[in-house]
Amino acid sequence: MAARERALRALARWESTTEPIDVELDRILMEPELSPLDKALIQNLCYGVMRWRGRLDWTLDQYVKGGLRALPVPIRNALRLGLYQIDFLDRIPPHAAVNESVRLARRFGHKGTAGLVNAVLRNILKSLRPDFPDIATDPVGHVSIVYSHPRVLVARWIERYGVEDTMLLCEYDNQVPRMVVRANGLRNTSDALARSFDRDGVQTRPGRYFPECLELVGGGDLTRFASFQNGLFQVQDEATLASVRLLAPQPGETVIDLCAAPGGKTTYIAELMRGHGDLIAHDVSHDRLEYLRRNISRLGVRNCEVLRTSTASDAMEFDAALRAQRGREPNAVMEPADAVLVDAPCTGTGTLARRADSRWKFDLTARKHDKDYLEDHERYHPRGIFAKQSSRQLRLLLQAADLVRVGGRLVYSTCSLEPEENELVVERFLTKRPEFQLDDPAPYVPAMFIDGNHVRILPHKHGIDGAYAARLRKRHEGHN
Repeated sequence: MAARERALRALARWESTTEPIDVELDRILMEPELSPLDKALIQNLCYGVMRWRGRLDWTLDQYVKGGLRALPVPIRNALRLGLYQIDFLDRIPPHAAVNESVRLARRFGHKGTAGLVNAVLRNILKSLRPDFPDIATDPVGHVSIVYSHPRVLVARWIERYGVEDTMLLCEYDNQVPRMVVRANGLRNTSDALARSFDRDGVQTRPGRYFPECLELVGGGDLTRFASFQNGLFQVQDEATLASVRLLAPQPGETVIDLCAAPGGKTTYIAELMRGHGDLIAHDVSHDRLEYLRRNISRLGVRNCEVLRTSTASDAMEFDAALRAQRGREPNAVMEPADAVLVDAPCTGTGTLARRADSRWKFDLTARKHDKDYLEDHERYHPRGIFAKQSSRQLRLLLQAADLVRVGGRLVYSTCSLEPEENELVVERFLTKRPEFQLDDPAPYVPAMFIDGNHVRILPHKHGIDGAYAARLRKRHEGHN
């Protein structure tokens, strides 16, 4: 019961705030009285309900008079928890799932809500479930409900990938994500790291695309290992390495990593530079930069300078802040960089498996901004969330261009699958900054990631997080 109560509190808090569910879960999992089994069950329940929320809600709506949204937040989540255990957890008997959900409803509601939860879940157990929408006549409705994804995403993906590939993409998002680490080449190798994990009783297998990576089987909390504390590895999905490979930082260069926190890409850049050269990691968030500093220290990075400014990458502010930090004269000229990485903030549609709750922000945004939503409620109007992000991303990329020397390269990357945030941003950038051109990515990344002059990683095709990247070369001085 302690685990279920805490899971309900985390789910209810997520529904009532804008915080990711991980924020509340991190607080809960630090409670000393919880056993390892309790912690595992809390995570299973929270992430499971988040993954399958769309399907759970559709089913519950058929049995709750007035629909699920008519109920108080704790009671809807008591119902979700009960149905998730009934439908997806084989080791929990259905009657136990019902009884525990009734107790939750009594604890967070009253006798009447407890009776409602009991009646709804027992009716579901004893009745024939209603049919899902027919895939032939309503593919968007079928896929969005059966695979528990917002209609706004499913409609876009079906138009782009087709029904079958969209189902595969949604299936990938509903799996427990692989745990992957990158061996820190400044301190060891992947072979040595695999032996270290073996001594700790953790089974590993090689990464799928990059030799630095290992996939862990049942790794659990990796921070407990001495190998983590000693900086022998960084938890990092393989997709995040592609943009750094595309940047191809070299020893002795000046390299800038914008939007750098929490530091997975920054520390990999330092590794490829072999600790030689001038690496500047920049972000606007004080809290995230503290996390970045801890990673830099733990992994033994010695050639990285951390810089914070109030805006994303305005070149004049960047230069002024860097001069001040280095104790230079205000009029001193800072040399432009050989390479700049812009890992832009995005909607993260390529990482929905890893961020189980973030898929539902699209659904919530659509409800709040119907004017930006097509009449058929199947995809966003161009003024919607993706276009809003793309304007911010373009502005960031244009500002970053001023930090690059002639002959240098600028890499733009996201963890989004959406064209508005990816190639369309690059196309608009090239019309405004014609001194840049797209570089061929073939020498830098695995061939299966290449789509023309762009790098595109698709979860349902490549079995890792989704990502996009483009490498841009500055040919001559531009004119602002």
